Amino acid sequence: MSEFIIEPIMSIISECAERQICLNQDVCAVFTIDEEEGMIKELGDLPVDVIAIFDTHGHDFFVSMIREENLHEHFSKKNPAESLQQAIDIKINNKKEQHNNVSYISGTSYRKYIKNKITESDIRGSGSTLSFAKIYRNTITKKVKIITEWLGDSPIFIFINNELVFQSEIHHASNESEVMLLLEKGIIERIETSQNGFRILSEDTISRSPGKYVVFTSGEMLAITRSLGHARITSIELQKHIIECTTDDEVKVVIFSDGVGDMLNLDIDLEKIKNYSSEEIVDFAEKRWKKVWNYGSTKTSFPSNGYDDCSCAIWCQKKF
Repeated sequence: MSEFIIEPIMSIISECAERQICLNQDVCAVFTIDEEEGMIKELGDLPVDVIAIFDTHGHDFFVSMIREENLHEHFSKKNPAESLQQAIDIKINNKKEQHNNVSYISGTSYRKYIKNKITESDIRGSGSTLSFAKIYRNTITKKVKIITEWLGDSPIFIFINNELVFQSEIHHASNESEVMLLLEKGIIERIETSQNGFRILSEDTISRSPGKYVVFTSGEMLAITRSLGHARITSIELQKHIIECTTDDEVKVVIFSDGVGDMLNLDIDLEKIKNYSSEEIVDFAEKRWKKVWNYGSTKTSFPSNGYDDCSCAIWCQKKF
């Protein structure tokens, strides 16, 4: 009797999902790029897979500009953050000039007229986190290289053969090394403790956990220490980490906005990140935003204008 050895089939999955449950300001993207600035293609190289999350904040013009940009073009550059920032700088100046040249017409909506204007305060108060991964694969060498880069507080997780091998550092006011960096650059005045903030303790219980904010010399107060936008008052220097494996390994790269991250307790939720699809992750986060929680000896829930948008992007190499 003959025996047949069936080799497992390796499948590649790129996916993303969004739940715009408050301000409609999250952007997620998955795509491929054929050529990259400075890259010398070798025999067996496949197109580069890219997954990315933008968590924008401030005036609506910022998220609109991100959605208008050609992400394939920017992520083909060596520094996508700087490429995007340069394009945004130009667009902001153009939009500001256009709106400033429009005079108010008597009898029309003054509120709409004011809302369409872009002020210096709007510019300094608007920005976006950026977290992304580029995945390089070669069918001949069977090598896989995952390059992750990020600024802000949208976390990145990488699992290889079901083991967590990487979790990105968060760029925010509670990160002492980030605060020291900004102090050395002379662009912040102080750190302030927020009166608000919470922490997930269990599936049904939350507790108060005050956050921190960076107060910049320009007067802006932000929770994050690196971001696109904000008239470049923050650092847009991407932090980078590289993971290498093979085309025979099972791999999962997960990126999500802090609207998801705020609803997680990794002590109890890591398995969900490892096993859930992007749609399941954002659905899970949305349900937590909208549920009733145990809070000390009372019950509490978040007001609908206190929810945060949820987005998630995933790249998987799985055996079937």
